[in-house]
Order: sequence, then C-alpha cells, then structure tokens
Amino acid sequence: MSTEPPTPASSKEVAPPLSGYALWLIPSKPATPEYQSLISHLASLERASPTFVPHITLLHPISTSIPVDEIKATLRSAIEKAKSSSSTTAQSPSSNPSPDSKSLFHGPLRLKPAQSGSKYYQSVLAPVHPTPPLLALRKQVQEAFGLNELPDYFPHLSLLYGELTQERRDELAKVANDRGFKDEVEVEDVVIVDSEGVPEGWKMVGRESLV
Repeated sequence: MSTEPPTPASSKEVAPPLSGYALWLIPSKPATPEYQSLISHLASLERASPTFVPHITLLHPISTSIPVDEIKATLRSAIEKAKSSSSTTAQSPSSNPSPDSKSLFHGPLRLKPAQSGSKYYQSVLAPVHPTPPLLALRKQVQEAFGLNELPDYFPHLSLLYGELTQERRDELAKVANDRGFKDEVEVEDVVIVDSEGVPEGWKMVGRESLV
C-alpha cells in the first residue's frame, strides 16, 4: 500500500446525496474518540471516502417540511413510549444489562465484528445486536413519523463510506477488525441530523436524551 499522504476526501463528487432528517444514536462522549479514530483511519486509506461522526442510524428519512421543534417533541414522546414498552420486556441474551444504567437500553449496545456491505453508505460497518429496547425504540419512532413502509431495520455502526469493490470492502473490514475496537458502546442520546446532500454538509440540529 502506498505511503503517499492521502488527498482530501471528495465525497461531493462520488457520494449519492441524501435527503431529509435522520435520527442517529451516538456513542457517549468517553466512547466517541475510539470509534472516530477508526473511522478516520479507514477513510485515510481511500482518497474519496469522507469522515463522519460515529453513529447508529435509528431512522431516515424524516421530511424536512416538519419543523425541528416538532421533530424533537415527537421523538421525546416516542422515547417515553419505548421506555414504557422495554421496561416490561426481558433483555435479549445478546445484551449486557447494567443495573446502574439509566439509559433506555439498560446498558451498552453490543457490536459484532466489522463486515463489508454492498452500498456506498454501508461500505464497512459493525452490526449491532438488536436488543428488545433498541427494536422498541425503532418501532416507536417509525410509527410516530409515519414511516411504516421502510425496509427491515438493520442496526449498525457505520465505519466507512465509499464506492468500492467488494474485495476492497472485505480488505478494509479486516483492517478494522485487526486494528480492533470496543464491542460495547454506551448510547445516551438521539441526535437529529439534517442529512440533505453529502456528508460534508450534514449537521446536527437537535438532541434528545435516552436517560
């Protein structure tokens, strides 16, 4: 592999633009640097791949015609309903509940090893074990925003974006696994992201706590 310094990412030229608002689950502040470092490292190996904030997409797309304050209120209500639902549901064996956690998820979400995907925005990713509280939250926000025709939910922590060959995606998934990353991620907030256009232009416009 060339040791030549990479040129700046140019996802504006190759990234398929998105539209609408997205809801992201983001790692807690102490957990963020490790995942951000891995994302930046993988992006440095592909000149056209952008960096981005570590996140697990909860829902997308929400219409930009809805005011952000209304989205926040709807999200808050959905979180409270999910808390009520998950409090009566036993935890999945794949979860690691913590009696000290006040989060809706009752502890960290568990990540599986990195793997390759087949889409630009799922080039390399770490699947998330779908615990009952996570699925309850997804169900509530999906219903609250009237997005019931979406594909089946595939929770994952994105690690690399890019229009790459399958072979290259497999190689970079191995790079991620060889480098290593924490397989438990604490999530305390849902952020509202204006995801119009390409990654460089995305911005967080709101936040709601899961605690």
